[in-house]
Amino acid sequence: MSNPVQADRQTRQGVWLRQAIRAAFWIALIAITALALTPGPAMPPVLLGADKLKHIAAFATLAGLVRLGWPGLSRWLGAAVLMAHGGLIEIVQASPVLQREMSLADLAADAIGIALGFAAIWLLHRVRRA
Repeated sequence: MSNPVQADRQTRQGVWLRQAIRAAFWIALIAITALALTPGPAMPPVLLGADKLKHIAAFATLAGLVRLGWPGLSRWLGAAVLMAHGGLIEIVQASPVLQREMSLADLAADAIGIALGFAAIWLLHRVRRA
């Protein structure tokens, strides 16, 4: 039989950790959005480059935090919400005020990042079970 005090402590730690991960998600989302919408000179479209790697890293981070912070959330719903956010960023970047450009390649990089973030958390859970 397990110790009820120890089980309660583990439950409280789990709740605290989940809340911390959710807070990290919101902080990351705000920071990524702010960086993406900061006015600046439009970069020439490049299929593969540092810009795409930044998109992949940003959305992999967001996806990983979504999977850890909301483990019961459907992967499809999580991916759809993150893709919608990436799409909105691209639409807003098309505004002449921001002096940036909308790019479907950026949206594709976001999708790759989401898939990699989900895969990383899946692998993490699989390794922890072994």
